[in-house]
Amino acid sequence: MSLFRQIILHFETSAQLPPPYSYQYALTLSPVAELLQVDLNLTYTHRDELDADEIEAEGFTDNDDYHWKGELDKVWRGELEKLLAKTRLSGGIMLDDEQDFLTLEWQTEKLQRGQPENLSDWHYFAQELLQAIFETSGKERAFELHILDVTAQGTVEAIVTASFRTRNAQIKRVVDGGKSSLRFYPWHELPHLMEVLYAPNWLSDNAATQKPKRNGLYFNPGDELWYEYNKQVVEPGKGASTLPKLKSLIGKLLS
Repeated sequence: MSLFRQIILHFETSAQLPPPYSYQYALTLSPVAELLQVDLNLTYTHRDELDADEIEAEGFTDNDDYHWKGELDKVWRGELEKLLAKTRLSGGIMLDDEQDFLTLEWQTEKLQRGQPENLSDWHYFAQELLQAIFETSGKERAFELHILDVTAQGTVEAIVTASFRTRNAQIKRVVDGGKSSLRFYPWHELPHLMEVLYAPNWLSDNAATQKPKRNGLYFNPGDELWYEYNKQVVEPGKGASTLPKLKSLIGKLLS
């Protein structure tokens, strides 16, 4: 027996996030056979405060609102039910201008409304679920990171792919452009990888458009550009120490 007939997740970015980045959405989740049916209505907010040129200058268009209805892989049905099993809704709703806003309408035999007590778990789950919808609908591609280490002894390349659609990640390792091996990457380690990867500053102005051949450590995060470690991937400010953590993590991915 399913733990829910329907869940409606209401989300809104914090008041600290300005337009054109601020948005809100309602996400309806329903069990269908073994799958999870979703109905997403996402709307960008407060854009009437900006001119069209200001919106486009930030990489957006005059209408980025998004609606999609479809079914997600059964892995998401399972993940949702695991989260629901440890969720209780609080009686009141906390409002905080510095926090993203999230509430649930949980329909079983009766309807419950409120904020989940395990709010941080739901915030992260909602982010992953939204990414799974974007991939399943074709709006975005799966995450892909190419790492290239060129030395006098040869080249080692690692291609990390992570599909939120299937909640699966793997690493392909290629030595000297020939011999390759494939291994799974633990999904629960992906948030740490993302955090370490994007802690430095990425400078696209001088990034290479062609795959490098001279000695160095390079990254291609899926934007068709190659960034060199400590040249286009740099510390975000004086006293920061993000690069050593990145190099340590990359060493494990290349091994």
